[in-house]
Amino acid sequence: MAKGRLRSSLVGHQANAAYSAKKAKAAAAAKVKAAASKISVPERKALKKQRQLREQRERAGEPAAATIPFARDDTVLLLGEANFSFAHALVIGRGHPAHLVCATAFDSEEETYDKYPDAKAHVAALRAAGSRVAFNIDAGALDRAHKVVGKGRRWSRVVFNFPHAGSGITDQDRNVRDNQLLLQRSLASVWPLLTEGPSAFPMPLRGKANRPPRVRAPSPSSDDEGDVLPDIDGEDEDRTTPVAASFTPPLRQGSFLITLLNQEPYTRWELQRLATKPPPSQSDSVPQRRYRLLRSFEFVPSAWPGYAHRRTIGWREGLSKANNEEIVGRVGKARTWEFACWDGPDEEDE
Repeated sequence: MAKGRLRSSLVGHQANAAYSAKKAKAAAAAKVKAAASKISVPERKALKKQRQLREQRERAGEPAAATIPFARDDTVLLLGEANFSFAHALVIGRGHPAHLVCATAFDSEEETYDKYPDAKAHVAALRAAGSRVAFNIDAGALDRAHKVVGKGRRWSRVVFNFPHAGSGITDQDRNVRDNQLLLQRSLASVWPLLTEGPSAFPMPLRGKANRPPRVRAPSPSSDDEGDVLPDIDGEDEDRTTPVAASFTPPLRQGSFLITLLNQEPYTRWELQRLATKPPPSQSDSVPQRRYRLLRSFEFVPSAWPGYAHRRTIGWREGLSKANNEEIVGRVGKARTWEFACWDGPDEEDE
């Protein structure tokens, strides 16, 4: 019943969002046209040269600079792992302290090994290193998994890479709503688990004089490489930083990182809107939880040694693609959006 009410709320939200998106698109087009008329000839030439250089790098196959969003003392909860190759890359490939990582899957252990033949070796390596691995974990119902994720604000990084409801619905509108429901349930479920403390991205002061300029979200057709907030250089974790031998959450604001392809139909899920301006909740079991967007950055598979993307349906010979072909070379690149619990005033100063 609760899911039904939430789905109804999302239907209304979807209609309103479509209308708002149409207005925003028209306004943005007018703004771009007006701005273009003010660009001087030297500036226009500089922009053209930047675009040409970027296209040359892409043609040459040069890898993008990767953002590694983990500090060595981060406590990391991974949701919706398929073959556990990202968890393996984080712990074994990049050397994150194993005892600070908990990797979970929605499927049972037997189903996971049946769907993803390479999962068993990854899980064995993670457990041998000291990481916790758990199955049958619903990202939207973490309050039912206290024995695995614990109680209270214990996690400084929660990661959900390429979430998908996997319902196999051909009706695109229903498919969008099912995946929006998955996202909204996950956002509500993760919120109480994120650590509290100082943020690396402090809230800007209120008032127009102190308000940063609004920046549009990146789109597949954009020549702009800018993020909502600038990326942090993708450097390896400092392995000399001392880390407690026991599970000790760091005293800083935690974040929820969600990765999707930045193209249709995933852009229709409106992740950023669901997180930062969620629709009204119609159920106590799925409370409205508001986040703020810290930054977004390109997800670079090559930065994660051994990572191999897998679809929700599992690995199927002759159908599935290896070597991350599902997410590399697409119209829209894979992007990670990083959110933190809203810590501003009750009502945003629009």
